[in-house]
Amino acid sequence: MKLTAPIALAISLLLVAGCSHQDTEKTKEEAAKATQQIKEGSKVAAVELKKDVKEAAKQTKAAAEGVKQGLQTPDKAVNVNSATKVQLQTLPGVDEETANRIIAGRPYHTTDEVGTRGVVSPDEFTAIKSKIAVK
Repeated sequence: MKLTAPIALAISLLLVAGCSHQDTEKTKEEAAKATQQIKEGSKVAAVELKKDVKEAAKQTKAAAEGVKQGLQTPDKAVNVNSATKVQLQTLPGVDEETANRIIAGRPYHTTDEVGTRGVVSPDEFTAIKSKIAVK
């Protein structure tokens, strides 16, 4: 910290002044000088702190924008011919049983086959059709 040296100097001056036999006016002047140095050091530290706070705010805003961008990026379509059970379960409404039925019905030549073969209900197919692919 930048304040450490001025504070140490002020304390040293006060201790020296208190232990010696100099007059009180000189002690007062030395204490005033030491206080002025601390005051100046505090101003410098405040300016540096203000810069750091602005930079931290800028970085926080950039991180928040990155998170927002990541959330808005469309998910990749899940390939129903090669996806694992866990990957299939990331689709809306697909539980373990439904994922097993999708796997058992492989291979699919079109995404519509997932719905037309009765592997999933019409409502389930509507929920996943834009999120699946056949490759």
